[in-house]
Amino acid sequence: MSIESDSPTSLTADAKLRDTWHAAIGARYRLAPAWLLSLGFAYDSSAVGDADRMPALPVDRQLRYAVGIQYDWNRDVTWGLAYEFADLGNAPINVRRGPLAGRLIGDYSPNHIQFVATNLIWRF
Repeated sequence: MSIESDSPTSLTADAKLRDTWHAAIGARYRLAPAWLLSLGFAYDSSAVGDADRMPALPVDRQLRYAVGIQYDWNRDVTWGLAYEFADLGNAPINVRRGPLAGRLIGDYSPNHIQFVATNLIWRF
């Protein structure tokens, strides 16, 4: 990452981001008339290469696994619960940060996030 400034009140940072791609697959299965099960998997490629990764944006490839269930309480109300586990990769860093800061070497392992969500659908 390089920083350039022609005036002391502004700066421009080149994060060297690159194009990414995303792929996902999911399925829904009705377990019983009132119960709906959802499963999913997604992949996202990394927005930065290993040589350009900075601690301010420690992104790597991402693998996401999700499961959810919905219950039709009655004709007008549905309640749901979902869980997602995101493996964000190791996000290794090996970058020279200048003569005062030196070299920063490391990774973000483990680099995981867990999500829990609930929803309520009210039809009126």
